[in-house]
Amino acid sequence: MRLTFEQNAHILGKEAFAHRRFVAGTFIAVTALATITGLLWPRAYKSTSLILVNNKRLIAPLIKGAAYQPDVGQQRAKIAQDLITSREILMPAMAKVGLLKKSMSPRKTAGILASVRSNASVMDLGKNLISVSFKDTDPLRAYHLTQAVVAQFIGQDRHAALAQAQGAYTFLNQEVASYRHRLAREGAEIKKLKANTLDADHTFARYERRRIAHLRMAYDKGRIELKEDEGRVRALEHELTGHGRTNSIIAQEGLDRSRLIADEARLQKLQLYYRRTYPGIQTLMSEIHGLRTKLAHLTAREKVLHPGQQPFAFAVGSGRFFRKLEHELDETQARVATLQAETMESQTLLRTQMKALHASQGSSAVSTLLRDYAANRQTLNGLLKRREQARVSLNLNKQQQALSFRVYEPATRPIEPIGPPFRLFVIGGIVLGLILPFGLLYGRSQMDARVRAEAVIPETLNLPLLAVVPHLYAPSEALSARRSVHWLGVLMFSVLFIAVSIVLSGRTL
Repeated sequence: MRLTFEQNAHILGKEAFAHRRFVAGTFIAVTALATITGLLWPRAYKSTSLILVNNKRLIAPLIKGAAYQPDVGQQRAKIAQDLITSREILMPAMAKVGLLKKSMSPRKTAGILASVRSNASVMDLGKNLISVSFKDTDPLRAYHLTQAVVAQFIGQDRHAALAQAQGAYTFLNQEVASYRHRLAREGAEIKKLKANTLDADHTFARYERRRIAHLRMAYDKGRIELKEDEGRVRALEHELTGHGRTNSIIAQEGLDRSRLIADEARLQKLQLYYRRTYPGIQTLMSEIHGLRTKLAHLTAREKVLHPGQQPFAFAVGSGRFFRKLEHELDETQARVATLQAETMESQTLLRTQMKALHASQGSSAVSTLLRDYAANRQTLNGLLKRREQARVSLNLNKQQQALSFRVYEPATRPIEPIGPPFRLFVIGGIVLGLILPFGLLYGRSQMDARVRAEAVIPETLNLPLLAVVPHLYAPSEALSARRSVHWLGVLMFSVLFIAVSIVLSGRTL
């Protein structure tokens, strides 16, 4: 059957009293073991320093594009960890704090170096901050080691930056001196060649300039005549277009008159055979009336435009004038084509003479030297600019303003050890010393089939319970039990008092 909490507690109390030596012994043993473990637990102290990655500097625009510009990249923690845990950084720092001695063997030195590396911790905290920590059993040694390693790391970074900036400035200064010497030599050669070729070039250039002036005058004159003839061609074409329109009107009038004569002849022929009401006669009469009206309108218009002149005479005169205009237009167009060809030829000759004049102003050797001199001069200007930038970078590195890393928070001496504190061991031992024996007794009571509660008999055997006879201790047994309880209690409280006293005074342990 399932017992209530009160029944289980009553049974557990009787079992604990019956096995009081076991309970007291277990409590004392567990508490003492936990206290001793806490006393012997290795205590380590950790000292931490913060390094600022100085990749956003106010002086960055000054050294932008310089030969040396520190760059730590994106994996700052990885770079710092690789450098800090290297032999080049750790060995001098370990020797400075006294971890290494000259009399040590290489094997022992390697072991100490491996131990220091295992106790090192480098983490990227974000926002350009890197945490550098070292653990040691001695707090003062952990503090000095962290301080020495960070100082060695910053010093090496500063030395590397200064060395690279100095090397870049020295190299650029040598290049500037070399290019200046080269420019001086090329300038002297150019002056010498120009002095030798000046007289011959002067006579040829004067002849070429006169030739160019003559060609330019001919070219300008041809362009003016070409524009005049092109304007005349446009005027003649416009006038011929108007006369052509008049001739077309005269030709249409002749066609209409011929058609009128033919229709009148057909009408007379039909009137011989048919009456006036015949449809064909009516149609012809209607067409003849329309043609006469149209011809009368054209005749009246010609009289208004050309009074006192017969239409045929005007047509004949207009045709002669039209042919004259056509002949003049053909001649003008031919002259325009000739002028265009002459103008293009003059332009080609002018370009050729200009090239010849330009080529005559210096020999090929002088031209080559001039090109080389200009290219070297441009290169020298670029080198001067880069040398100035390298000088600024060098001065900034000397003033420690262009470093990639700097100490943001220096290392401090640790006070409290890392890991579980001593009081946690004592408290854990006391709690475990109380829980373990009672737990074992409760498990034993659950596994033992003996009856320990009077309520089990009527429910299990279905028999009425008449009475319960309690266990009566003899006077000697009762006295012995009281004594054992007294001394066990004194012993347990003594152990508890010692553990608490050690906890309260354990700040310096």
